[in-house]
Amino acid sequence: MRKSIDIGAGGKGEKKVVPKGRADLLPTGSTLLNLALSDNAYGGYAKGTLINMVGDSSAGKTFLAWHLFAEMVHDKKFKDYKLIYDDAERKLKLNIYKLFGNGMDRVERISSDYMEEFDQNVRKLLKEKQPFVYAIDSFDALTDKAEKAKEELKRDYPLKPRLAAEMFRKICGDLEKQDSLLVVVSQTRDNIGITFGETKTRSGGRALRFHAMQEFWLAVKGHIKRKGKEVGVSVVGKAKKNHLTGKLRAITFDILYDYGLDNIGSLVDWMVLEGFWKKPEKLQTIDTGDDFGSITKDKLVKLIDSEERESELIEIVAECWRKVENEIRTDRRPRYL
Repeated sequence: MRKSIDIGAGGKGEKKVVPKGRADLLPTGSTLLNLALSDNAYGGYAKGTLINMVGDSSAGKTFLAWHLFAEMVHDKKFKDYKLIYDDAERKLKLNIYKLFGNGMDRVERISSDYMEEFDQNVRKLLKEKQPFVYAIDSFDALTDKAEKAKEELKRDYPLKPRLAAEMFRKICGDLEKQDSLLVVVSQTRDNIGITFGETKTRSGGRALRFHAMQEFWLAVKGHIKRKGKEVGVSVVGKAKKNHLTGKLRAITFDILYDYGLDNIGSLVDWMVLEGFWKKPEKLQTIDTGDDFGSITKDKLVKLIDSEERESELIEIVAECWRKVENEIRTDRRPRYL
C-alpha cells in the first residue's frame, strides 16, 4: 500500500507547487492518455505536429476530439488559439453544450468533401500566422476530385495515398512554426489477407504513419451498462508511434454517452489495476490507504467530484505513474558520455 502524498505542502513552511503541464504540450482531456503520450499528467499532444487518432466504430474518437477543444476553451492560456472541427462525415449529433459546457461556440464547425478542400482550409490557417487546432473527422470521409473522376471513368488505381503524402509533407513543416496541431481521425479497416501481423489498417496509405508525431489506436474493450441498458464503453488506447517520448504505452478509460470521458473513474481503476490501491476480490470497497480511506468506487468518484478533489487525484496518479516508469526503465550506465 502506498503512502499518501501531501498535496498541500512540500515541507515545513513550504508550499508544494503542483505542476500544470509543459508549454510545448496540449491537453487530451484524459489524464491517462496525457501520461501515456508524454509522461505529463496535464498535456499529451505535442504542439506543432500532426497526430493520428485511429479507432474502431464507437471507440470514442469524436469524444476525444471535442474533449481537446473543451480543455482549450476552458483554459485561458489557450485563448489565442483558433479551433476548427471539420465534420467530413457530417454525423455529429452530440449535445456539445451539455457535454462540454458554455463557450463551445468558439469552435468553428465546417464540413469538407474533398482532400483538396481540406488542404486549402489548413493552408489558409497556416498563412494567418495564428496558432490553431484543426481536427478532421474523419480522413476516411474525404475523397478527391481526381478520385471522383476515376470512379466515373471506372479506372482502378488509388490516388488518395499519393495526394495525402504530398499534402502532409508540405503542411507538417509549417505546423511547427506556429505551435499548431492537426488532428487526423481515422477509421479502422480490416486488413484483408493477413495471416500474421496487424489485422487492422486505415486509409491513406503510409502517409499518416510517416508524418504523424504521435499515432494511437482506440478499441472498444467492453460496454458499460446500468439496469441492462448500455450507457457507455470502456476503451483501450494504445500508442503505436510516439516520437515525443519513444514509449508505446496502453491505457484504458471509460466514455459515458451522456457525460463524456470519465476521467475520475478511469484514474481510480488505474490505481487499482496497478496495485497502488487494493480491492479484495470478494469485496466492493477499495482500500486507498490515507488517500481517501476504504470506500466503494461509486462513492469515491462522487466524493472526489462533489468536493472538487480531481486535481488531488491527478497528482496521486502522476506520482504513481512516475514510480512505475522508474521501476521499468533500463538502469545502466550510458553508452556514450
